[in-house]
Amino acid sequence: MTTDDKAIIRVHPGAPGQQQTVNHSMIPQLTAGIIKDPDGLQKVWFAAPAPPERQDPIVIMETTGNNAVTFYPLEDDAKAESIKLRTTNTGTPTTPVYEYSLLFAEPVHKYVGILTPSTGLIDRMQVTQNTWLWDVAVTTAADGRTHTYWATGQSRTTSPVRTENGLYRRRHGEMTWESIGVLRPGQRPFYVIADTTAVWLTATSPNQVIRFDLGSGTTRTVDLGTAVPQQLAFTATGELWVASSEGLHEFDKNLTGSGGLVRLPNGGGAKGLCVAADGKLWYTNPSKKTVGSYTVPPPPFGSASLMGRTQIVSQSESEVHMKDHVEQPLVAEYVANGRPIPNIPLTCRIDAEGAAFEDGTRERVILTDQRGRVALPAVVAGDVQEEAVLSVGLGDTEPHAAATLTITPA
Repeated sequence: MTTDDKAIIRVHPGAPGQQQTVNHSMIPQLTAGIIKDPDGLQKVWFAAPAPPERQDPIVIMETTGNNAVTFYPLEDDAKAESIKLRTTNTGTPTTPVYEYSLLFAEPVHKYVGILTPSTGLIDRMQVTQNTWLWDVAVTTAADGRTHTYWATGQSRTTSPVRTENGLYRRRHGEMTWESIGVLRPGQRPFYVIADTTAVWLTATSPNQVIRFDLGSGTTRTVDLGTAVPQQLAFTATGELWVASSEGLHEFDKNLTGSGGLVRLPNGGGAKGLCVAADGKLWYTNPSKKTVGSYTVPPPPFGSASLMGRTQIVSQSESEVHMKDHVEQPLVAEYVANGRPIPNIPLTCRIDAEGAAFEDGTRERVILTDQRGRVALPAVVAGDVQEEAVLSVGLGDTEPHAAATLTITPA
């Protein structure tokens, strides 16, 4: 996680008291989110909003060695206010090749930026509405190439003044953003997440969670009373969890019913929220300056849900020679409640004597993309004739989907 005093902190999931702090004096104030590398590399991505008159960067930091950083500077007075992942299939439907990009909101110059690390280029999608951009999300069509972008923006009385609160959408092929009428007069939106069926956002005045259905164009809301909502996340079984000033709220994804509330054990409220590989919810508690976790009970707590499962979508090669390089050996997807689920951390493994992933490891954790899919990293066959087992699953909490890669003499 990032903090507001130029520190990046790594917390051991089995022992939250075991923490490692990385301090980079050259990095500006850190407050705008952090993402683990989607390819499973030992890196993290984060945005670093700079004070006035300082160049504001997007940063990629190695999590080993000297924690080397790579900067992608923005305008001198820019402020990247959020960070999300975009996945694009640059291959074919039968042989997908995924390219990852970083999506962020820049409110001073009013654009949504897309940084593609493989090229180092930043594309800017200008927003003409008079709003202070706050958060962004992306939905991707079944072709893996067609993206629709979402952004929340707020009114602001300090310089630069902004007059509009809104949820905005930019469809594929369009050059402008349209306002989506889901807010009440004076209501202020904050965080937003999306999948291929709906968009969910939190808002204040009044405090609500809002769901915008992409098929029908209808809106459903849940009032939170005095609880001020913050970030949102989906669990592997499809529930929606929302952090707030009073704790953690659980809803089914359709926002039917009033949901449930879990108060934090030491008081205070939750702001940041993420789901770990074992299904635990991790949250930040700014008022207590702590990080905590919550183990979600199985159904019937809260909304009823089907358990998720991992299933294989495609296998590019079933037999290779010793020393061969297999670029994308397996594609799998994670499905819950009858639909693929994005941003699920799946464990990818190779059970073999000689074969391994390209970086020499035999286990990697990779987030599912917007289609709920992961592509196993490239595999290098060793000098052993064997049946290598490739598997993908959610940690060790469920059976893995598996396939065999036969390795034969050259």
